[in-house]
Amino acid sequence: MKNSLITVVVPVYNMGKLLPKAIDCLLQQTYKNYEILIIDDGSNDGSSAVCDDCALKSSSIRVVHKENGGLSSARNCGIENANGEFIIFPDPDDWVENNYLQQLVELHEEYNSNLEIGGHYVDYENRSSIHNEKGKKRLLSKNEALKVLMLPFEFCGFAWNKLYHLDIINKHQLRFDTELGMAQDLHFAFRYLSLCEKIAYNPSPTYHYFQHIGGVTNAKSPLTQRKTSGLKTYEKIAELAGEENKEVKDLALSTIFNMSMHFVYIYYLTKMQDKELLKKLKNNLKTYKKYFFADKRYSASHRLLGRIVLANTKLYYLTKKLLKG
Repeated sequence: MKNSLITVVVPVYNMGKLLPKAIDCLLQQTYKNYEILIIDDGSNDGSSAVCDDCALKSSSIRVVHKENGGLSSARNCGIENANGEFIIFPDPDDWVENNYLQQLVELHEEYNSNLEIGGHYVDYENRSSIHNEKGKKRLLSKNEALKVLMLPFEFCGFAWNKLYHLDIINKHQLRFDTELGMAQDLHFAFRYLSLCEKIAYNPSPTYHYFQHIGGVTNAKSPLTQRKTSGLKTYEKIAELAGEENKEVKDLALSTIFNMSMHFVYIYYLTKMQDKELLKKLKNNLKTYKKYFFADKRYSASHRLLGRIVLANTKLYYLTKKLLKG
């Protein structure tokens, strides 16, 4: 793929202030054969004009304006308008190193893989850290990659660190699920990986994943439908894995327990009064407890918190709050 065209899809919804930095970084790539496709997902804060202004910076940039349909809808629009052989989905509030694309191209050339995955930084206002700092470059089989996909300390399900092959996407008519909110990119990655034989991974970081104060994953803001929609994503992954890939299925169900436990903490921390939501979380804890306690990813102290939350959710909240200081 030494000179293959890569379509870089940047979905935008009311992110105009941050977009120029992301685009400027993409325009500095050492790998030169790419197009940037900005998908304006019905922005209503003036970001649409910023998208058009960014397109004036280079002939390699195109803008598609569409009605608001959510992140999955915007990424699907990018797939449908892509001219490249490969496609990747950076976010407009993040930024990249100038070898972001080059590293992925070199992975493909070295391993002739069906999917290439890069490493990333996790950035905050005043600090930055390398995700999976001790990871090694390697080639994974489909079954290995599906298991690793479920581990938070590896390459995760993000769409922005994976170079997808459009021939595979189009052959199998893969699209992001518009019914999912949180972790919809994980669901897409799982379905794509299920079609692969060789997956190449280089954890050396080239992408800056910026964590916003008050963002959707922030524990200090109340639970929303978007926040809790990740539970549905893991339910779908468990269903897809089935008994044919029982280890992955068990990891997905264990994650539902762990997420529900975390959501219980947020529920009490933010003084929510949604009794139906709390009932649903308690039901998840009861239903998936055996998968959580069988999962070797969790420490003895975390397992103890799991036992406390099953006994009394309010006591679990008070215990965890005390531990946090």
